[in-house]
Amino acid sequence: MSTLVLAPAERALFEALQELGLRFLLVGMGAALLEGAPGTTQDLDIWFGSIDPERVAEAARRAGGFYSPGFGLLPPTIGGDGLERIDLVSSAVGLDAFDVEFDRAPTYEIDGIPIRVLSLDRVIASKRAANRPKDRAQLPALEAALAARREP
Repeated sequence: MSTLVLAPAERALFEALQELGLRFLLVGMGAALLEGAPGTTQDLDIWFGSIDPERVAEAARRAGGFYSPGFGLLPPTIGGDGLERIDLVSSAVGLDAFDVEFDRAPTYEIDGIPIRVLSLDRVIASKRAANRPKDRAQLPALEAALAARREP
Protein backbone atom coordinates (compact mmCIF):
# COMPACT_ATOMS: atom_id res chain seq x y z
CA MET A 1 0.00 0.00 0.00
CA SER A 2 1.33 3.43 -0.88
CA THR A 3 1.18 6.71 0.98
CA LEU A 4 0.37 8.64 -2.21
CA VAL A 5 -3.22 9.77 -2.06
CA LEU A 6 -5.09 10.38 -5.28
CA ALA A 7 -7.95 12.80 -5.78
CA PRO A 8 -11.14 11.02 -6.95
CA ALA A 9 -10.67 12.24 -10.54
CA GLU A 10 -7.02 11.12 -10.54
CA ARG A 11 -8.05 7.71 -9.25
CA ALA A 12 -10.71 7.48 -11.97
CA LEU A 13 -8.13 8.45 -14.59
CA PHE A 14 -5.58 5.82 -13.51
CA GLU A 15 -8.33 3.22 -13.30
CA ALA A 16 -9.54 4.10 -16.82
CA LEU A 17 -5.99 4.03 -18.22
CA GLN A 18 -5.62 0.50 -16.82
CA GLU A 19 -9.04 -0.64 -18.06
CA LEU A 20 -8.28 0.68 -21.55
CA GLY A 21 -4.97 -1.21 -21.64
CA LEU A 22 -2.73 1.85 -21.90
CA ARG A 23 0.88 1.30 -20.89
CA PHE A 24 2.31 4.14 -18.84
CA LEU A 25 4.79 4.85 -16.08
CA LEU A 26 4.55 7.24 -13.18
CA VAL A 27 7.85 9.16 -13.31
CA GLY A 28 9.48 12.17 -11.64
CA MET A 29 9.13 13.03 -7.98
CA GLY A 30 5.84 11.14 -7.67
CA ALA A 31 7.78 7.98 -8.52
CA ALA A 32 10.63 8.95 -6.19
CA LEU A 33 8.23 9.44 -3.28
CA LEU A 34 6.73 6.00 -3.84
CA GLU A 35 10.24 4.59 -3.91
CA GLY A 36 10.84 6.01 -0.42
CA ALA A 37 12.64 9.27 -1.17
CA PRO A 38 11.83 12.32 0.93
CA GLY A 39 10.40 15.38 -0.75
CA THR A 40 7.29 16.86 -2.23
CA THR A 41 5.77 17.30 -5.64
CA GLN A 42 3.03 19.38 -7.13
CA ASP A 43 2.27 17.08 -10.03
CA LEU A 44 2.04 13.50 -11.19
CA ASP A 45 4.08 12.90 -14.32
CA ILE A 46 2.76 10.16 -16.58
CA TRP A 47 5.02 8.85 -19.34
CA PHE A 48 3.44 6.98 -22.24
CA GLY A 49 5.60 5.09 -24.70
CA SER A 50 3.26 6.43 -27.33
CA ILE A 51 0.00 8.24 -26.78
CA ASP A 52 -3.11 6.69 -28.31
CA PRO A 53 -5.21 9.88 -28.55
CA GLU A 54 -8.57 8.11 -28.67
CA ARG A 55 -7.95 5.91 -25.64
CA VAL A 56 -6.29 8.69 -23.62
CA ALA A 57 -9.25 10.96 -24.44
CA GLU A 58 -11.64 8.21 -23.32
CA ALA A 59 -9.74 7.75 -20.05
CA ALA A 60 -9.85 11.50 -19.42
CA ARG A 61 -13.57 11.57 -20.21
CA ARG A 62 -14.23 8.74 -17.75
CA ALA A 63 -12.44 10.81 -15.10
CA GLY A 64 -14.62 13.84 -15.87
CA GLY A 65 -11.88 15.63 -17.77
CA PHE A 66 -10.56 16.17 -21.25
CA TYR A 67 -7.54 15.39 -23.39
CA SER A 68 -5.86 17.86 -25.73
CA PRO A 69 -3.32 16.41 -28.19
CA GLY A 70 -1.34 19.63 -28.16
CA PHE A 71 -0.48 21.84 -31.07
CA GLY A 72 2.79 23.38 -32.20
CA LEU A 73 4.88 23.96 -29.09
CA LEU A 74 2.00 23.05 -26.75
CA PRO A 75 2.41 19.52 -25.39
CA PRO A 76 -0.43 17.02 -25.02
CA THR A 77 -2.38 17.53 -21.82
CA ILE A 78 -5.13 16.13 -19.65
CA GLY A 79 -7.23 18.60 -17.72
CA GLY A 80 -10.44 19.09 -15.82
CA ASP A 81 -11.64 19.32 -12.25
CA GLY A 82 -9.42 17.22 -10.01
CA LEU A 83 -6.90 16.51 -12.77
CA GLU A 84 -4.78 19.63 -12.33
CA ARG A 85 -1.78 17.66 -11.01
CA ILE A 86 -1.55 15.41 -14.08
CA ASP A 87 1.30 16.13 -16.51
CA LEU A 88 1.86 14.03 -19.62
CA VAL A 89 5.43 13.22 -20.54
CA SER A 90 6.06 12.30 -24.16
CA SER A 91 9.81 11.77 -23.82
CA ALA A 92 12.21 11.36 -20.93
CA VAL A 93 15.86 12.36 -20.94
CA GLY A 94 18.57 10.13 -19.53
CA LEU A 95 16.44 6.99 -19.70
CA ASP A 96 16.28 3.93 -21.91
CA ALA A 97 13.44 3.37 -24.35
CA PHE A 98 9.99 3.32 -22.77
CA ASP A 99 9.55 -0.44 -23.21
CA VAL A 100 12.84 -1.16 -21.44
CA GLU A 101 11.99 1.14 -18.52
CA PHE A 102 8.44 -0.23 -18.35
CA ASP A 103 9.60 -3.85 -18.19
CA ARG A 104 11.94 -3.19 -15.26
CA ALA A 105 9.67 -0.79 -13.35
CA PRO A 106 8.23 -1.95 -10.04
CA THR A 107 4.47 -1.96 -9.57
CA TYR A 108 2.87 -0.16 -6.65
CA GLU A 109 -0.72 -0.34 -5.56
CA ILE A 110 -2.01 3.22 -5.29
CA ASP A 111 -5.53 3.53 -3.92
CA GLY A 112 -6.12 -0.05 -5.05
CA ILE A 113 -4.80 0.48 -8.58
CA PRO A 114 -1.60 -1.27 -9.71
CA ILE A 115 0.66 1.33 -11.33
CA ARG A 116 4.13 0.88 -12.79
CA VAL A 117 6.57 3.37 -11.29
CA LEU A 118 10.01 4.42 -12.47
CA SER A 119 12.54 3.10 -9.96
CA LEU A 120 14.47 5.55 -7.81
CA ASP A 121 17.80 4.94 -9.53
CA ARG A 122 16.15 5.70 -12.89
CA VAL A 123 14.48 8.86 -11.52
CA ILE A 124 17.94 9.98 -10.44
CA ALA A 125 19.36 9.22 -13.91
CA SER A 126 16.61 11.26 -15.52
CA LYS A 127 16.99 14.22 -13.17
CA ARG A 128 20.76 14.17 -13.60
CA ALA A 129 20.37 14.21 -17.41
CA ALA A 130 17.72 16.96 -17.34
CA ASN A 131 20.14 19.08 -15.30
CA ARG A 132 17.56 21.75 -14.50
CA PRO A 133 18.14 23.76 -11.31
CA LYS A 134 15.13 22.17 -9.59
CA ASP A 135 16.39 18.69 -10.52
CA ARG A 136 19.93 19.41 -9.28
CA ALA A 137 18.44 20.64 -5.99
CA GLN A 138 16.61 17.34 -5.47
CA LEU A 139 19.54 15.06 -6.32
CA PRO A 140 21.28 14.99 -2.90
CA ALA A 141 18.13 13.81 -1.10
CA LEU A 142 17.30 11.29 -3.83
CA GLU A 143 20.83 9.90 -3.84
CA ALA A 144 20.86 9.67 -0.03
CA ALA A 145 17.55 7.77 -0.11
CA LEU A 146 18.94 5.35 -2.69
CA ALA A 147 22.13 4.82 -0.65
CA ALA A 148 20.05 4.17 2.49
CA ARG A 149 18.01 1.55 0.63
CA ARG A 150 21.20 -0.23 -0.43
CA GLU A 151 22.69 -0.41 3.08
CA PRO A 152 22.62 -3.91 4.63
